[in-house]
Amino acid sequence: MKRLLGFLVGVALGVALAMLVGWVVFPLDRQEITPASMRADYRAEYVRLVAASFGADGDLDVAEARLRALEGMSFTAPLVELTEQWIAEGRSVELVAPLVELARAFNVETPAMVSYVAGADG
Repeated sequence: MKRLLGFLVGVALGVALAMLVGWVVFPLDRQEITPASMRADYRAEYVRLVAASFGADGDLDVAEARLRALEGMSFTAPLVELTEQWIAEGRSVELVAPLVELARAFNVETPAMVSYVAGADG
């Protein structure tokens, strides 16, 4: 019984020491991650998800706020860039169509988007 009590006290002290070291002595250095600080492939996925969200709820103001979080010169630039890149790569209609719809909602249309819409319709 004495050995079990000693073992449990040792475990409790070990856990307490580990928590002290992890939370007080060497705590994690938290960093705020913003869409603007993400890697290019994650930013592309972010833009795709903004377009998908717009397709689901139709809220243009929310989509604009989310694109502005990318902190570009023009909030539509990442959308246009990704849309044209994916059209050039021949990505599927299911991936590109929401991007084109969002760009059109912002009254942005490039020659690639116009030919894509014409090609997708016919």
